[in-house]
Amino acid sequence: MWGRLHGLIGKEFAQMLRDPVVLFLILFLATVELAMCAMALGFDVKNLKLGVIDHDRSAASRRLVQELTSADTFVLRNQFASMRDAEGHLRAGALDVVIEVPANFGARIAAGRQASVGVVVDGSNADVAARARAYIIEMTARFAQQRMTAMPMPGGVQPAVHVWYNPDLTNTRLNALAMLTQAGFMLAIILPAAGLVREKQSGTLEQIRVTPIRAHELFIGKIVPPVVFVLGSLFPSLLVIRLLGVPLNGSLATFVALDLIFLMSAVSIGIFIATISTTLQQALLTSFFGLFPLLFLSGGIAPIESMPYWLQVGIEISPLRHFIEITTGLFLKGAGIAELWPHGLALVAIGLPLFSASWLLFKRQW
Repeated sequence: MWGRLHGLIGKEFAQMLRDPVVLFLILFLATVELAMCAMALGFDVKNLKLGVIDHDRSAASRRLVQELTSADTFVLRNQFASMRDAEGHLRAGALDVVIEVPANFGARIAAGRQASVGVVVDGSNADVAARARAYIIEMTARFAQQRMTAMPMPGGVQPAVHVWYNPDLTNTRLNALAMLTQAGFMLAIILPAAGLVREKQSGTLEQIRVTPIRAHELFIGKIVPPVVFVLGSLFPSLLVIRLLGVPLNGSLATFVALDLIFLMSAVSIGIFIATISTTLQQALLTSFFGLFPLLFLSGGIAPIESMPYWLQVGIEISPLRHFIEITTGLFLKGAGIAELWPHGLALVAIGLPLFSASWLLFKRQW
């Protein structure tokens, strides 16, 4: 048996190593595409186009505008006499936000009274609008806090906020780690599915059936090489995310061990797809049919908390959902098995039925 198994695994490795296109795509997905997506999928919005309507023209109103434009979040494009003048620029897309400062703004500030400003945000792009609104709220609150510091008042609460694990609150680290897990997930599904269906189409699977090779030997021979290739692609990916500033605060050995459990679930999905597909086109379309929902609902692209409750519950059966939690915990928080065992147990609980189902269906067809 070991001789036959060695021959099958060697054949699979030889076929993959002789295909330069597949090798290039694996390396490209694990390095270049990972870096591009990590940097491009950031949700930090900069250089928002700001218009100002200053009816007050006081020192306080000028300081407010200066506060808004002191960083690279807002860029002052123009000042207007009225909202009617600014409306055309908003409609044309020349402005993202318009701030209207009332005439009594400076006087109310000087008297220690509450002052308000009008804010109009272009909501045609909901994501940008939400970010712009949050930035305005944050910056005006900071401006008000500075005024309170300059004119102390009795009582009040001043929170001292410390951000752990991602102190500058950039999305690049989470995006890089999400792409690391998603790239491995895609490869572990597509490689075994494409390899097994290719054997069907070329007729070599029929020739293998007349040999003494057993079903479990062929099954193992089909899953070992993709797992090894995906694990191998992990190391150039680790170099890329390190260059992107993502630290590894946890144990690399723990990450590789949990990654192996995760990949077994993904490979099982690939084998399952291959057994129900007769052509390579069917296998690829079926793979992407299942991949896209799992990728978008994993928490790496959109927050789980923003999803409907029934989706939050349903996505718990996805191995990718749990492995992203494991990856961010290991890399950013320095978590270990003591903290991550629930997600590791979930990977095992998900992977065993998937592996068993793919094996039973493969054996039935064999």
